[in-house]
Amino acid sequence: MESSLRHIVVIQLGSLSNAAICVHALRGLVRDFPEVRVTVVTHTAHLPLFRNLSGLEFVCADQTKYRGLVGQLRLRRDIHRLRPGAIADLTATPLSRLLSSTLTPWRCKVARLRNPRLEGKELTRKYRKVMVQHQSLSSRSRDLFGSLGLPFCMPAPVRRTRAVELPAAVEILAGEKKGQWVGVALLTPHHGTCYPIPLSAKLVDLLAERYDKLFLFGRGEYQRQFCEGMQMLHPNAISVAERLSLSEEMDMLSMLDAVVTVDCDILSLASLVGTPAISIWGATHPFLESSGYGQDPKNSIQCTLPCRPCSTSGRRKCLFSNYECMHSITPEMVFSRVKSVTGRRTPSTPFVNKENY
Repeated sequence: MESSLRHIVVIQLGSLSNAAICVHALRGLVRDFPEVRVTVVTHTAHLPLFRNLSGLEFVCADQTKYRGLVGQLRLRRDIHRLRPGAIADLTATPLSRLLSSTLTPWRCKVARLRNPRLEGKELTRKYRKVMVQHQSLSSRSRDLFGSLGLPFCMPAPVRRTRAVELPAAVEILAGEKKGQWVGVALLTPHHGTCYPIPLSAKLVDLLAERYDKLFLFGRGEYQRQFCEGMQMLHPNAISVAERLSLSEEMDMLSMLDAVVTVDCDILSLASLVGTPAISIWGATHPFLESSGYGQDPKNSIQCTLPCRPCSTSGRRKCLFSNYECMHSITPEMVFSRVKSVTGRRTPSTPFVNKENY
């Protein structure tokens, strides 16, 4: 291996979901190139995503000393001092471009990912949609490392095989694992990816009646109120909205037999801990985001409408103002898929990841 590739800086300043997806590519990089020093520039809140990857170094770009214009200049200086042989920009934001451009005078290898929203224009336009599967973010990250001289094969999906000692907060909230546990994350801030409230309430009723415990995930005041309302209606439903840290939330997900989620962060976190996810798709499409690394594509529930997909994030207003793509997916359809997934194995003890990265 070239001496210039003894150290690589990976910039991941994107969303929580994107950072979780890129972890799979970093697993393959660390596995096949253990001699390479890897420094990850990311947000402090995203550090638990990398907890099972050994040997990584971190630079938290949102620290107090890096705030403002002076702070960004200080961050550039600190990256200069690292003297890496290559830099991989997995975000393509203005800040990440600024940081990666500082290394070009040293003849450092620099590779940047293309913004996926630009690639999704042909799939989300109103007419003459090109319905093809786009390359996933994890695969594009792998190809990016390959262009820097670090080729590797993507690792196998995470699987859970043994019991784990849970943090005190999770153990107190969840209790001892008995029977089958299912999680739900049905609400988002955007109408295009949010399962309607009446349908969500009916789905929670069906799941709470069948399974021993039901855990409701969410972030934000609106989602927290819904989760707490469902907790009051069902004695076996537990709201974990804004009650756990990211690391504890991942531990909680690892205990579940399945999780029902829309296109949100929970889908990526479930893939990171090896929990089967039944995903509901409205304005977005699995062709854009993929149905989760290692997840069964059959567990992606969606309707067939000529107008969808219409957005890469769910923020675009519905063309017909009724969001038929979400309303046409009935709770019975989702409940039937959950039963087919949870029925494949008997209730068991909590699980953790099998792989030792």
